Amino acid sequence: MSGCVLDTDVVIAALDRRDPHHSKAAEAIKAMSEDGVPSLLSLINYAETLVRPAEEESTLRTARDASAALGIRLIAPTRAIAVNAARHRRPNISLADGFALAAAQSRDAHLASFDRRVRRALAKVGLQLAPQLS
Repeated sequence: MSGCVLDTDVVIAALDRRDPHHSKAAEAIKAMSEDGVPSLLSLINYAETLVRPAEEESTLRTARDASAALGIRLIAPTRAIAVNAARHRRPNISLADGFALAAAQSRDAHLASFDRRVRRALAKVGLQLAPQLS
């Protein structure tokens, strides 16, 4: 595997100490870093993580700085990723989740997600859950 693509919920949880998944997300990202596994995030999912922080400029700056401090590398969506994201869109899979799945496929990477719908879709699209969240 060439890294681990993070779903939006994992990044939000890592950044928000009040999130019920905070400890698990923070530990997973830390373990990836210690193991030399790149943490990757689609720009689409990055934008999604910034929706709430963007309500205030200082909070937005803090969220952006925290994402950078975690060493998260951003993946720009290509035409192929966009097409695959559209293919992954199912009645219960959001377009943003489709981008996370497609980004992981494009990098032959694991996917880190707490979302049950995304986790169920992994095997169908030939992906694996990040071992740090197993």
